[in-house]
Amino acid sequence: MTILINKSGHVFLDFLIVEENEIMNYVADAPLTHSLVVVKYQEKFLIMFNKWRKHWELAGGMIDEGETPRQCAVRELFEETNQRIDDIRFKGLMKLQLKPDDRMEYGALFIGDIKELRPFEENEETEQIIFWDQKTDIGYIDEIDEKLLEYY
Repeated sequence: MTILINKSGHVFLDFLIVEENEIMNYVADAPLTHSLVVVKYQEKFLIMFNKWRKHWELAGGMIDEGETPRQCAVRELFEETNQRIDDIRFKGLMKLQLKPDDRMEYGALFIGDIKELRPFEENEETEQIIFWDQKTDIGYIDEIDEKLLEYY
C-alpha cells in the first residue's frame, strides 16, 4: 500500500500504529533510522526551513548510536528549532522507500505541544521556523511531512 510519493520520489508506504515498547517487533525487514516530531503551538504546526534541502519540513533526524527514537526526537527538536516539549507522545512508525537506491527504512513519529515558546536561533541546518496554519502559502513543504501533520 502506498500512501504518497513526494517530488523526490521517496515513497511513504505505510503508517503502523504500534505501542512504543513494541517498535522493534515491527522493524525486522528494514532499519529504524530516524525520528520526526509533529509539534503544535497555539493550534499551528511548527515547521522549519531546511538550509540544505531548501524547503520546509518537520523537525527530526537520524537516531544516533545508543539513542532511543524518543531521545532522538527530543534532541533533534531542540537542535533544529530551540524548542522543548514536556509531553512528547509516540504515534507510530512510518515505512518509507527512499531514493535513489529504493532502500527501505522506518521512522518513528512523535507529537507534542509547546507550552512556552523559546526564541529561535538560526543554526547549521535550520534557517527559520514558522507556526503554520496549513492554509497560508509558505512555499514548498515536503509532501510526506505535510501528510504526517494528519497524524497529530
